[in-house]
Amino acid sequence: MKSVPWLPLLMIVLAVMCAVAGIALGFDLWRPERDWLAADGAALALIVSAAALAGSAAFPLVIRRLVANDRPADQ
Repeated sequence: MKSVPWLPLLMIVLAVMCAVAGIALGFDLWRPERDWLAADGAALALIVSAAALAGSAAFPLVIRRLVANDRPADQ
C-alpha cells in the first residue's frame, strides 16, 4: 500500500468526533443548546454512529490490503 485513500481517513476522523461527542453527552460533560442533541438517546446514537463510521472506513482499507497481498493460485 503506497498511499491511504482520503475518504476512509475522513470517515475515521468523523467517527472519532462522534465518539467524543457521544461520550461527552453520556457523562454530562457537554450540555448542548440544540433540542435534538439534548434528547434522551442522543449519546447512544452518536456512539453507534461512530462505530458504523469506523467500520465503514475500515472496509476499503482491508480490501485494499488483501488485494495487495494476493498471490496467484499456482504459487
